[in-house]
Amino acid sequence: MKKIMLAAALATSFATMNANAAIKVGGVSVEQSSPANGTPLWINGAGVISLAGQRMAAALYVPENSTSDSAIMTASPKELRLIPMKAVGGAQLGQAIDALVKKSVSAAQYKQYEPDLAKVKDMFKSVKTIPAGQTVSLRSFGKQGTYIMVPGGLKMAPLGGAELFDSLARALPHAVINSAAVQKQNHPSADCLGCAKPAKAL
Repeated sequence: MKKIMLAAALATSFATMNANAAIKVGGVSVEQSSPANGTPLWINGAGVISLAGQRMAAALYVPENSTSDSAIMTASPKELRLIPMKAVGGAQLGQAIDALVKKSVSAAQYKQYEPDLAKVKDMFKSVKTIPAGQTVSLRSFGKQGTYIMVPGGLKMAPLGGAELFDSLARALPHAVINSAAVQKQNHPSADCLGCAKPAKAL
């Protein structure tokens, strides 16, 4: 029942992805915030990457902006968005995500992830083409796993735990995960709720 309610909330948030204010990443509009099952997520980093032979805008969202890599990786929920600048085949994108994870982890870790990565590839294979400017979302809920959303609807069956999502995130350029410049552009107000807070003095 809990997973059904979460899925419904995810589907609603996916439908309203384009309703938020946006910043430009390589000329592509990328939303500044994203609701995740009632928790507002804020863009923490963004940049242009090459995946599946195509340039894409990529961005990571977390509940509270941080410049601490460890805090970013332990945050939950969090979301990775990929927005192709040209149309890309779903199967090609699935293969590229698999290859990216494989390149960034040990052989033993990849073997652990392989069953879930096979499901990721199957999910993307079911999507013939992802049009330019459309959003692919990978949303992690920690131990509950990662939900993948593509243009046209929600792909069910949460995959893996937090480790698979984090391994993928770490394989991306650092600015996609953690960029003070993006955070400043996203939240110019010093008292904004999503902004990184200075560390307290001990």
